[in-house]
Amino acid sequence: MSVTNPLVKDLKGWIRKLTENTAEITDDNPDLILLCSSLEKCFQLGVTMRITSSVGYPKSADAWHWLEELGERNERFLYSFTSAVESVSQNLKVESSIGKLRLLIRICLTKKCLHMPVQLLVRSPGMSLDHYEPNSILGDEILGEIFLSALLQIGKLQFKLNLKNARFLDDTWQLPKCSSIELVPCKSLGISVCFTKGKALIINVHENSVAAEDDKIQIGDVLDEINGQILTGRSRGKLNKIMKKTSGLPTTLHIIKYYSEATNDLYGPIANLIRSSGVERLQKLLKRPMTSPKKIEIPRIINKVNDTLSANAGCKVTYCGNISTGTEGDVKQIESAIWRLLRCQEFVSIPVRFESLEIGIRVTQQSDETVILNQSYMEISSCGRTANIPEYFAYIAGDTNCNMATNFNAFVFHHRKENEVQTILQSLAQGFHRTHFAHRAPTPTVARLK
Repeated sequence: MSVTNPLVKDLKGWIRKLTENTAEITDDNPDLILLCSSLEKCFQLGVTMRITSSVGYPKSADAWHWLEELGERNERFLYSFTSAVESVSQNLKVESSIGKLRLLIRICLTKKCLHMPVQLLVRSPGMSLDHYEPNSILGDEILGEIFLSALLQIGKLQFKLNLKNARFLDDTWQLPKCSSIELVPCKSLGISVCFTKGKALIINVHENSVAAEDDKIQIGDVLDEINGQILTGRSRGKLNKIMKKTSGLPTTLHIIKYYSEATNDLYGPIANLIRSSGVERLQKLLKRPMTSPKKIEIPRIINKVNDTLSANAGCKVTYCGNISTGTEGDVKQIESAIWRLLRCQEFVSIPVRFESLEIGIRVTQQSDETVILNQSYMEISSCGRTANIPEYFAYIAGDTNCNMATNFNAFVFHHRKENEVQTILQSLAQGFHRTHFAHRAPTPTVARLK
């Protein structure tokens, strides 16, 4: 019987890293999304399909269903968890079982109660096998206890998360920037919206209206709430009625921004809404200048605990720079990315040391050991080289885990020995197999292009 699992190992690594930060963990923490993603994968691994008792139809194999059933028991010792389940069930911002599970994880992190359902599951004889396959984390007695121990450790951390920011959890863990705005009493907000896929896209902000003050609300943003009332497709045609209920009182709006001021990048799910809206005036927003590839900052998500190689390890290569591949991260993008970089002004030539570590890669300058790149294999979606210029190779990485990323960049390197290039690519492939264990994620591709 196996007593180890790479998912649990990865989860414990992110817990250790977050433990290093004594301050409150907020949505701005770059490691939060990796912790949450690891938790989701642990809960989802090996979950069995259920049959509804009422009509006899099967439920999808998602952890949310058994967690919801457990919350509905309303056990007194599960009060915090039951409250969290009720909050998710009543929240109109999430519709899918995946979105509900993600919101539940965020709420339970804040309430420090994520261990409660797992503790009941693993310590009730036979209960775990009602919901999980025997070879899964929660279906295995020993792994279940190890997972529970990790969750108890998470309960010691301080999370301060914006639980209102839940609108796009059905699509991704990568949450958008959002803000709450209070407007003075008025009869009209001065906002026009169109409903696309159940979300209220702002298509016009009328000049001289209260909404136009200080440019806090922009065309392309999503109007998420009005005075605490969540807007959905059913709200179509009811906005005036909603406003009349609070006539003469200040109006509070919850706005989801369509782009990030820090990076100037569009938020992927809203960009998709804009494309499908069919509103012509919104389409020009898709042409918004993106961050220059040279200025892109890749978040440090490598696990320090597993950085066991010395600073002098690795292979000496030349870093040539990086270039955007847009929303595509597959191996087909590598050849064109290499050629585009070699022909543009972004091309650089920096002697570096390329290291393949336990769960990621690290690239440091040879001159002063400054870290240039530090990325997890879970971010890397593909790697390879071209037959025409085999001394150049590249890997493509997303702005977060490759199965959730909306923006990808190719990082290009040079080594004069072709056999050394092949060795580096093989080490990347081995890293994929060690760490890319999400059963729903696409497998990163390693290939030599023709």
